[in-house]
Amino acid sequence: MQKESLPAKTRRILNPRRLAVATGFGVAVFLLVVLALHGVTPGYDPRTQFMSELALLPYGAWMLLAFVGLGLAAAATALNLHANAGPRFLSRLPGILLGLAAVLFLAAGVVTLAVSAQAHVAFVACAFMACGLALYLLPRAIAAFSGAGGYAFSWGLGLVMCGAVAAGDEIILPGIAQRIAAAALLLWFLYVAHQLATHPQMSFNS
Repeated sequence: MQKESLPAKTRRILNPRRLAVATGFGVAVFLLVVLALHGVTPGYDPRTQFMSELALLPYGAWMLLAFVGLGLAAAATALNLHANAGPRFLSRLPGILLGLAAVLFLAAGVVTLAVSAQAHVAFVACAFMACGLALYLLPRAIAAFSGAGGYAFSWGLGLVMCGAVAAGDEIILPGIAQRIAAAALLLWFLYVAHQLATHPQMSFNS
């Protein structure tokens, strides 16, 4: 009886709608904190300065909450994909990558630029690389996202994210480039959460 009740309990915890709400909440927390800090930080120029630099300014301690929100969005998306993935390793890989990204985002929130600039930049860069791989693999790994829409959203937003990072300093001002990349990632989190929450009949057995 315990063996039968555990999967049912796990399914309730990993309910796609609940995880979608958690994803949306994490995205909202990140956006609200960052936007609020923009508004209360005189002299801060979002066109040329990175979001991480807000942690060095007054009220900068709130950036930890922003990274927690980002980590929550990544973790909830990872659990949502993992809970609905098939038995093959490839179908589980996007969720694994997003789980890794969630840990790295949290680490970046704790290890700020003031603590160690090199470690902070490495954590953020590795987190975005893990997310970028997840964006690329999702349509290939999970059948429910293998249609035209899945490729358009995942690969399209992935190209926007990677293109913005590559164009930073050269074509686009670095602060703007970082915000475009972050916006593409947040939009992808919301897209995946919406798809899993509104299409529970999807098959994830690829």
